[in-house]
Amino acid sequence: MDPTITPAELIAAADPETFGNYIASIKPAHDHMGGMGGHHPGHSSSVRTAEFEGHQIRIVTTYEVTVDGRPLTVGLDVDEDGRLACHGLPAYQFSSAVDIVQELIRKFPKRFPKDH
Repeated sequence: MDPTITPAELIAAADPETFGNYIASIKPAHDHMGGMGGHHPGHSSSVRTAEFEGHQIRIVTTYEVTVDGRPLTVGLDVDEDGRLACHGLPAYQFSSAVDIVQELIRKFPKRFPKDH
């Protein structure tokens, strides 16, 4: 099968209504925001390991996150350089967990109603 696409096919696929309908029809494989519940509401752990001069190093970082008193279950991961990443914002890296939560509130305001 030839994987190339003609210019006309590309224009048709890029039509906002066509593309929007296609995107709306895709069921997400995973809720990157983690919902508001979960097995351990509000807890997220990350494990880093390293070997240094014959020693095995294991660092477990655990976050307990709440917003307005409600647990927020999101996957927070710490990389080898200490930067934070979040499953809800996979293209971002942060230096602070507070910055992640503020960005989640900004990007997903419906998940954080002011009156609850």
